[in-house]
Amino acid sequence: MLGSARSHRTTVLCLVLLALVTVLFFHRVLLHPGATLNTGDLGNAHSEYKYVQWRSFADWGRFPLWDPTIFCGKSIVGDSLPAVLNVPQWLFWITPSPVFFGYILWFYATLGAWGMFLFAKKKGCDPQGAMIAAVVFALGGKVAGHLYAGHLEVLATTFCLPWIMLAAEGALEKPSLLRACLLGAALALAATCGSVQIMYWHFLFVGAYALLWLLSGLFQRRGMRATFWSALAFAAGMLSFLVFAAPWWLPIFTQTLMLSGRAQGTGYSLAASFSPQYADLLHLLWPFHEITPPAWPAEGKGIQVFWEKTLYMGVIPLTLLVPACLLPGKHRASVVILAVLTTLTFLLALGSSGPLLGLAVRCIPGFGFFRCPGRLFFYTAFLAALLVGLFVSDGGSTLKKRMVLAVSGLMLAAVIVGAFLLWRTEGEWTARAGLPIALLVLFVPLALLWMRGTLPDRLWKASVLLLVCADLFVIWNGHIVVQKTEIAVQGTPVGEFLAGQKRDEEFRFLAPEALLNQTRAARYGLEMVAGYHPGIYGRYLDLYKAIWKSDDSTTTLLKEHSPQDVAHPVLLDLMNVVFTVVAPADPGVEGATAVEIAARDGGPLLAKAYRRDSALPRVCIVPGADLPAPGTTLLDALCSIDPKAGCLVEDRPFKGGDAFRPLPFERQSPSDLTVRFKSEKGGVVLISQAWHPDWKATDNGQLVEVRRVNYDFVGVCVTPGDHEIRVWYLPMDFYLGCYIAVLGWTMLAVLGAWTLRGKRRTAKLA
Repeated sequence: MLGSARSHRTTVLCLVLLALVTVLFFHRVLLHPGATLNTGDLGNAHSEYKYVQWRSFADWGRFPLWDPTIFCGKSIVGDSLPAVLNVPQWLFWITPSPVFFGYILWFYATLGAWGMFLFAKKKGCDPQGAMIAAVVFALGGKVAGHLYAGHLEVLATTFCLPWIMLAAEGALEKPSLLRACLLGAALALAATCGSVQIMYWHFLFVGAYALLWLLSGLFQRRGMRATFWSALAFAAGMLSFLVFAAPWWLPIFTQTLMLSGRAQGTGYSLAASFSPQYADLLHLLWPFHEITPPAWPAEGKGIQVFWEKTLYMGVIPLTLLVPACLLPGKHRASVVILAVLTTLTFLLALGSSGPLLGLAVRCIPGFGFFRCPGRLFFYTAFLAALLVGLFVSDGGSTLKKRMVLAVSGLMLAAVIVGAFLLWRTEGEWTARAGLPIALLVLFVPLALLWMRGTLPDRLWKASVLLLVCADLFVIWNGHIVVQKTEIAVQGTPVGEFLAGQKRDEEFRFLAPEALLNQTRAARYGLEMVAGYHPGIYGRYLDLYKAIWKSDDSTTTLLKEHSPQDVAHPVLLDLMNVVFTVVAPADPGVEGATAVEIAARDGGPLLAKAYRRDSALPRVCIVPGADLPAPGTTLLDALCSIDPKAGCLVEDRPFKGGDAFRPLPFERQSPSDLTVRFKSEKGGVVLISQAWHPDWKATDNGQLVEVRRVNYDFVGVCVTPGDHEIRVWYLPMDFYLGCYIAVLGWTMLAVLGAWTLRGKRRTAKLA
């Protein structure tokens, strides 16, 4: 009992120390509560999602289901990135202040470090070795790079990996219904963080780990029956994810299959994009090779290179990784499994530079849907950190000590020689080489003293931990860039002008990102038709590309264009694009009247806003719906129609007769509107909103069909008479998923309480 109590106290103390370490790493965030992280995607994308969710509650009092501000509207619950089910991010429902981003990232980094510590201990690490593994995984250079990029969803989902592995290990070691459900619950909680890509890889990674674990059990004569029950519990846990995460995966699955630009046409070229090159592996030794954050924006290079292609786990852990793999010691079975997975993840992360990506795309369903294979380095770092923790924990035989000294000496020589060669090629000597040299200069004599027995094991482990923390802190510290919150959320004259126009009518606009990006647009409740999003609807992407004379927009990004690039303005009319905003020196829109937008207090001219009078209103009625001419695609035909004379459909044309006219409407929320009007001859009510299979409509209380018209917009066919049409977004897959998840989580709570009661009863009898 005394040993158990001491062990618990040690664990709690280590967790507290790890929390203090993460506080130190995030000190700029925690000591500046009035500042926010100044990163790429946090300001350009994630803030937009939070503004939309906040407005849904603040302006409409509704749970956020639909985002009207980007493209022509987009499902929130059918998209992982808004992380609408993630509990820590519900803070943004109270206020959309970007200050919370830093605190949420600190929370998840601490959670990741704690999870890694507990998993490393479970795998056989002592407290010091587990702390080293936790620091290397949660605070490594790869994590720091993505923090600088603002990849909130990637990091939060990645930090959940140790907890998933803990649950998987529990289900494999001691199979039971409760442990299987805990695995599914851990996966479900990780899924809410927002990254489908990382979740997909989590499933593959945990599955590969379980397979190797089961095979090793057979070789160790664990027994077929025990192996079967372990496999069954693990499989049940993976499948129970479908219950616990039903409101997350059901709408995403539907949207990806039916709407996403990635549902078709993706493959090796997308999967291999931003692959690391062999030269990028120099970042293993020199974290600042070629680029020194946060100076890269001024240098104008490396924007898509540094965080996607680096793997800096620290030069000391890299040194220890070699003997950790070559001298497995008493954890031979675990080391073999971890070494195999480390090799596989590393080769996959190389992307087009490695031998496995093409095979994975061909053989693993869904692998070609995701880009940036360098993110698989997260798994390499996770495994390497665990191997290092096991090695440090395993004690020090003479052979191991000699191996560490030899490798560290060779590493120091290689770093010095390599740094000299890099200096000769780059023409300057910088801190890119100084950091690993300084660390190894300190580490080599420590290794020598340890080998001679002068330095006790406990002091040796403490020294390694301190050196690792110091190493990674230097890297991390350069990636924490903060700015005052008022700068991050300050208004813009362009946004204020368009927000003023929005009080009188609904419309969409085109504007260069430099004048008004999607985040600032969402702050004003404005709607734009361009921007960034990894899950762009396939048909919307086709529409957008058809507008311009030439366009190479991808499944992730919509390009910016000048008004002179427009080839088919009718598509802009259908999208309800009323304003085109340009910089003062840029050519305007021919035949349109410009409104000058000046800086506040009569400052210099900032932009010109051109009103497009040909744009269709948000809601209107047209005479009918026709099929495209034979031999003509719907999209090609759409580019040449008179949008006020009728609309196009793929099947079942409809003949009415009402002349074109705008229709008044009332909104109950961004995804719920009502139109009241009288039709003389019948027609098609057009709503300039992206079509989605979950749009529902009633006409005078009777359910009617929502038609996909004009390639990707909403239409309702009406007959002569008085009408009250309500059109609203009703994601039944999301609501069904919520019911399923509530039942699942309730059953898990009951099962947990029953198991705990049984354990207490057994303890009393004992």
